[in-house]
Amino acid sequence: MAAVYAADHTSELDGLVVLAAYPTKSLRAPGFRMLSVYGSKDGEVDMLQSHADLRPDDYTELVIEGGNHVQFGDYGKQDGDGVATISVEEQQELAANAVGAFTQGE
Repeated sequence: MAAVYAADHTSELDGLVVLAAYPTKSLRAPGFRMLSVYGSKDGEVDMLQSHADLRPDDYTELVIEGGNHVQFGDYGKQDGDGVATISVEEQQELAANAVGAFTQGE
């Protein structure tokens, strides 16, 4: 939903951060940025990659090795998700650091 909102408001926003998610509408707009963070064990990796044509030109991707889909939140097992090989804490710390760096323009 955040990506749908952002697609309709690119002129009002600087960018978008998504965790284990992808846009379903074009985010291609001058000056718009996007950070996509997901785990290498995410059961939705194919879907995450299949929407590449909707990403803005200023696109940054971080694949957290050993991370999965559900460890970005705290809502239990999800059908089709891979088994994480890193802890929830490690995955969330890596994601938080990436978001912090992105929002600070690093």
